[in-house]
This record gives sequence, C-alpha cells and structure tokens, in this order.
Amino acid sequence: MDMGNNLWSSIAVVLYLFAFYFLIKSVSRGLIGGLIVIIFSIISLIFSLLTGSYIIANWFTGIGFDDSVFYQLRFGTEGVGLWEFLPLILIFLSVQAFFLVLLAFYIRFFYKSKNESLLVLPVLKGGLMVFCAFFVAPATSNLISYLFTTQIMEDFPEYFVKPQILKIQNINKPKNVLYFYLESLERNYMDENLFPGLLPELHKIEQDSVTFTRISQTIGGSWTMAGMVASQCGLPLLSVFTNDNFHMNNFMPDAVCLGDILKSRGYHLEFMGGANNEFAGKGLFYKNHGFVSVEGQKEFIDKDIGDGYLNSWGLFDDTLYEQLFNRIKNLHKNTSPWGVFSINIGTHQPEGYLARQCEKVKYGDGNDNLLNAAHCTDALIGQLYRALKAEGILDDTVVVFGSDHLAPVTIKPYETLKKAERHNLFMVSGAGIHPAKNPRQGTTLDIAPTLLNYLQFGSQAIGLGRDLNGKLLTLAEAFPSQNLIDRKLLSWRKVIDTSFWGYPTLKNILSINLSDKKIDIDSQEINFPALIRYTSSGKIEEILYGGKNILSTGDNRFLLGFYLVNLISNNQLFLWVDRCEELSTLNPSLGEYKGRYCYYNGSLASARSISSLIPNDNFSIKIEMDNTFDISSLQPSKFRKELMEKNLIQWEKIIFKPEMQISHTEKAVSAAGIDAIVKSTGIEDNKISEPGLFLVRYNYSYAPGTGINYKMEVMSKLSLCDKSSDNLSIAQLSNTLPLEKGYVPLFYAIVGNLDQECKQGVTHPLTDISLNELSNLKSGEPYIALLDEKMNTVHEKTGHSNQTIAIYLKFNDNE
Repeated sequence: MDMGNNLWSSIAVVLYLFAFYFLIKSVSRGLIGGLIVIIFSIISLIFSLLTGSYIIANWFTGIGFDDSVFYQLRFGTEGVGLWEFLPLILIFLSVQAFFLVLLAFYIRFFYKSKNESLLVLPVLKGGLMVFCAFFVAPATSNLISYLFTTQIMEDFPEYFVKPQILKIQNINKPKNVLYFYLESLERNYMDENLFPGLLPELHKIEQDSVTFTRISQTIGGSWTMAGMVASQCGLPLLSVFTNDNFHMNNFMPDAVCLGDILKSRGYHLEFMGGANNEFAGKGLFYKNHGFVSVEGQKEFIDKDIGDGYLNSWGLFDDTLYEQLFNRIKNLHKNTSPWGVFSINIGTHQPEGYLARQCEKVKYGDGNDNLLNAAHCTDALIGQLYRALKAEGILDDTVVVFGSDHLAPVTIKPYETLKKAERHNLFMVSGAGIHPAKNPRQGTTLDIAPTLLNYLQFGSQAIGLGRDLNGKLLTLAEAFPSQNLIDRKLLSWRKVIDTSFWGYPTLKNILSINLSDKKIDIDSQEINFPALIRYTSSGKIEEILYGGKNILSTGDNRFLLGFYLVNLISNNQLFLWVDRCEELSTLNPSLGEYKGRYCYYNGSLASARSISSLIPNDNFSIKIEMDNTFDISSLQPSKFRKELMEKNLIQWEKIIFKPEMQISHTEKAVSAAGIDAIVKSTGIEDNKISEPGLFLVRYNYSYAPGTGINYKMEVMSKLSLCDKSSDNLSIAQLSNTLPLEKGYVPLFYAIVGNLDQECKQGVTHPLTDISLNELSNLKSGEPYIALLDEKMNTVHEKTGHSNQTIAIYLKFNDNE
C-alpha cells in the first residue's frame, strides 16, 4: 500500500515512543545504565533533527531530501522570503521541543531511579524499536539513497556531447531571442479541463507558436536555478560538493551553455528578474556565461525602480514587464543581434504575488490567491506580447515561453495539477515560426539545442540535451521511465561535479599576484582572501572565501576562521591566504606585518607548517603535500579556541520593539576592540574607522510610495576620561545634530572602544542615562549600548580588547 511520506514519518515517531517506553522501564543506576542514557539521548537528538528536517524538505519537494534541498543548505538562502514559511519553521521547532521534553523526562527518571540492576529484555526491546524507527523513517532511506548512489563515469561520454558552435545559416541578419521564464507555470495550467479560462492570453499566443507538449522534469532541474541551468546548459544542477558560495571565476566554469554560444556569435545578452540575483548564484551564472547586463531586485532599486512597491521576493510582474518592454525597444533600435532572458515572481509559491494592475482580477471564485496571480500574470504577458508585436519586434525575434520547473507540492492547486500527466511549458513563437504541436518526449535539458535550431544554428546537441526537431534520441526516449532517467543522472553526479565545477589540481609550486589579489593554480585564478582545503595528492576539495559583508547574516559564516573552528578536521591540509593579522592567530610572528598579506600552509594538528609574508607580485610558494609528519594532539584545540576568541565576532541576538509599528529589516550593530582582528565598528555597512566611543543615531524615513530609507549619523565622540570637561549629558549630545527633514530616530547606540588614554577606566560617565556595563569598561575594550528612540537603555554588551562584538537586531517580533 502506498502511504504518504509524512504518514511513514509519523509511524517512525510512534515506534520511537515505544523505544522511550521500554528504555524508561529498563533504567538502572551505574556505569552501564548511564552509558545507555547517554547513547540513547544522542541518537534521539539525531532522530529528532532528521525527522523535523525531512518533514520540511518533503513539504517543499514532495520526495523528501533531494538536490534542491542540499543545494540550498550548501549555498544559503539569501534573497528568499523566509517569513512565508513561518508555519513550517514552527513545526520543525515543535518536533524538536517534543523530543527534548521526552529526553528531559527520561534523564530525570534516570536520576531519580533507585534500581541497581539492569533489565536486559527492555533494553533489547528499546534498541529494536530504535532500529525499526530509523528503518521505517523515509528520511533514512531517502538520505542514504541520495548520498550513497553508486557513481558511474564510464557511460557518461556516450550521452554527453560537448557543444560545437556552428555558423549561423542565415548570414544576413541573425534572429534576436527573447526568453520568458514563467515561475512554476507548468503546462497543466493551460489544460482547459483542469483550469478553464485561467490563461487565455497564453492560449492566444499558442496559436502563433510551436508548442512542445511532453517536456518532463529531471532531478537537478526542479527549482529555478536548476531549471535555468538545465534549459541553457543541457546539464542537471547536481553539484553541491564543490565551489562553495560560487566564488570561482565561473558558475560551472567548464560548461558550454546557451549564453556562451550566443555570445561567441556576436549576441548582446541581458537578463532581467524581479528577485535578488544573489539567491542560489543566479547573477553569477548569467554574468559568467555571456550576459553583459544582469539586473535583479537590487539593481532596479538602485535605479529607484520598484522601491516601496515590492513583495517579499522582489519586483511585482507589472514593474518587471514594463522595464523589460522599454529595454527591448531600446535594444531593437540600437543593437543586433540581441538576447534578453527574464523570470517573473507573480506565480511564485505558495500563494503568488498579485500585481497592482490586477487588484480586481479574480479567477473563478477568487479563493485561490495563486490562481488569481497566475491569471494576472497571463494578462500582463498578453499585454506585453501585443505591444512587442505592434512595435514590429517579433518580425526578427524568436520568443520563448517556458516554465522554469513544475509547480511544487506546497501550492493549493497541486492536487488538481496531478489529475493529468504533468509537463513543463515550452512554446516558441515569433520570427519564422510556423504554428504546430510537437508531442516528442523530452526534458528541459533539450530546450537549448531546440532553441538554437530556431535561431539558425542548425541541429546539434548541447550536453545531455538534444534538438527536439532533430534525429538524436533524447534521454526521455532513451530511458523507459522518469525514475530511470533520474537514477542515471544521480549516478553521474560525481563526473558532472568534477567535469564542470571541478577545481584545479595543486602542484608543488603556485604563484600569488599581490596587486590583483589572485592565486594562480594550474592556470586558473582564484581570488583571495581564501582558504583552500586539499588532499596530500593535491586534489582541492573546497575553496572558501571571506565575505565582504560580514554582518549580513548575524553569524560568522563569512569569516574564514569560522571554517577552521567548525568545519575542518585536525589533519586536513589547507592553504590560507589573508591579511597577516588574521593569520597571526596561527603564527604570532605574522602579526608584525599589519595591513599586509600573508599565507599559512599546513594543518591544525601539524607540528610543522609553512607561513610567510607575501612581499611582492608573482610570489611563489611551495605547497606542503604531506600530512604524515609529527602531529600535535593539543594544538588543534588551542588554535580553535584562539580563532574563536580573536577571529570570530562575538554575536548576540535581541528583539527590539520600536513604538512605530513598521516592518523593519534586521540590523547589525558592531564594535571592535582596539586590538581586534576583525575591524568592524558601526551599523551595517556604515563603518567608523576612528578609535574611541561614539554616540550614533540610526534614522529612517517612510513613505507609502517609496518605502523605507535608513541613515546612520555619528553625533559625537564621547570623552569619558576627561575630568576637566563638564559632565556629559546624552540628551544634550543628541540635540547637537538636528534630524534631517522626513527622518525619525529608530534607535540610538554607543559603539566603539574605550580610549587607550583611559588607563583608570571610565572616570567621567554620562550623567543622565543608566549604563551599568560602561563604568566597568577597561581601556581598549569594545562596547555597545542600544538605546530606544527616547534614549532609554535597551541592551549593553562588552568584550575583550582583542575581540569584535556585535548585536543582531530583529524588529517588531511579537513571538
């Protein structure tokens, strides 16, 4: 019997409850009894985290852990509207809380037990229930099958074809290309039996188009970034084990994609999307595969486009398509040939985003917000298509309408979509297109070669994709089921990973270009600061990069020291190229080269390491390839402790509730000690480089049409040790700098470090405010005081002189 994944997860939880029952009955004092309690507690925490994570993953994917889950865990969720998924977060936390309560009861029962003899049978029964719970849990089999799929390389060349860039057949005037990715808008939405009248404009466009009716979805193509890679590169996006944070020179640097081919033939390529380009590496993909302009939420807001009229993902569709139309008209007049690719937000899960132009638009009874949004986006597309036609742009332009992927399981109409065989939308219209329906079996991997044929490049293969108007078999035709296709692609994950994302191999000698801040490895340039993990054979396992905006997430993930503290084993060989102050934690002698760059090569446990100043350009270093020399068992712990104290920011998170109930974005306030390695004092990107303590005011202006603008003002440097001056009044200091018109204070802060002249500490404190920690501050130590808009103390934080401290503020959180 086919039962849902969540039902099996529930059965697994029930079995685990039986394990609790039997093990509580077997509780006994003594060494063995205590050991059983410890082991069972650890296993229970693992089971709880695994089950909770699986429930969330299954909600998004319908199949539990898949490529999209591991991809986003690896590369982060910057740009995603997480508050939409608050119920899921609460479910996860509830699962964890439930198991923690059970564990607390179990441990309490153990401590109060007076039983001295171990009951073997209940222990065995409890162990059996634990085994059965893990065995039944779909999370276990899902994770094992995904991570340990047998990797095969031998038959990959039989299916993979490296693109051959052919000459355009019509040499007089190449056709332009306009590609509309329609977020999650699969072909089943056009099924009149399922959704009558939902997409009338796309039905009209279909009358001018070639429609491909059987375009399925493969693993590695089930979310936006994966769908784009599949449709442009003919490859699934399965590479989650290399190229951390997309800081290599290219996104999939060894893949030849649609943009690369078009650029090589003189196309001017641009991308427009309503969402943040940083999310999932989308911006880098386009920038590094032939696109000269890549515009998303940030770029539009910088131009004062859409600012104040945004949803949690970015621009509404009416704003995007208006900008798109203006840009296409300009390109058509001044550039040839050109290509513009775009993706909308209006139809994004879970409930879509209804554009302002469609406030009165309803589909059916109007109870399904996503269908209302889809109906709206359809109207906007029809409006844009007619305008392009009226301008004559479609006379020499091929237009593609395609879903980036199938609709996810999280949406309300999902059960209706399942009533028919599901396929992706893929329609080609415009110049030279003769309307037809093509029922050939294909996948999104086949879109790029098919499109190239319409652009007069001839019929050719791209990666694993085939021209749907050509003679070569597609993967969907070569394998009898979708499951077999996905299993085959998973078996190629390693070869895809190394072939298209693979790092270069370290040789004994490499060179560093100091002026360009690049490391030359086997003719490939790597930006630094960077931390390179590698094996004794020279195989690079990962390259980590220090982020520029270290305060953006409220944690230390963008600091390289974080990886040495948390994610690197004791014997792991690494090369770290960074500021000498950063590396001085591992080799104190490098600290004398302040403001310059050094390198450190070895492992945390190696008694021998290589480190030095990088004195000039083209500086060569010999890489340590052997980790078999003397090992120190105590050294890694010492290094990690010092790295944590000196190289990482000491974070604290608080909830701040200003009187004005406006939804503010999170803010980070930081202060660096006088000897701190991480020099960051200020609020967000507004930095104060001068030593000392400063009173700052963080203001905002708000207007319905323009949204919220923020501004930090440094009001005064505080002299807290000058006995000759008058008493300091923070109220008086706050009045020295009038507010700019339209701005109001969000909060005040005192940030920085105590002047080194204050040898005796604070001798001249502020008179009209209660700051308990300030009076105990020592010379050079960092300090943060948060004050509300009325100058009342909200929070204080201090640290040592060699530390940087920070507070991450969340606003208007009523939880």
